[in-house]
Amino acid sequence: MTDDKRHEEELVELLSVQGEMDAQLLVGILESEGIEVMMKSHQTFSALPFTVDGMGAVKLMVRREDLHKAKVLLEEYKAAGDNPALLKMLDGWDPPEGPSN
Repeated sequence: MTDDKRHEEELVELLSVQGEMDAQLLVGILESEGIEVMMKSHQTFSALPFTVDGMGAVKLMVRREDLHKAKVLLEEYKAAGDNPALLKMLDGWDPPEGPSN
């Protein structure tokens, strides 16, 4: 098994958001706490931030061992309630199950 394939297998979906701009905000928050994030999408990222019929969904992928830390971090930001854009992105978010280490 190649290193690239092994790396892909250890990634799990943390969250899916609508659009690259929202994804970049969350990536910044997570990476500021040392959590590596990969954005996965079927759209071509560009300078034109528009989406059609949900095609702009961007999945944020994290390492399985970082899943719990990422969930806790986003829940803390959500609970703080001081960022309306972040609250809108996380509205209705149900964190995925994962390791609770």
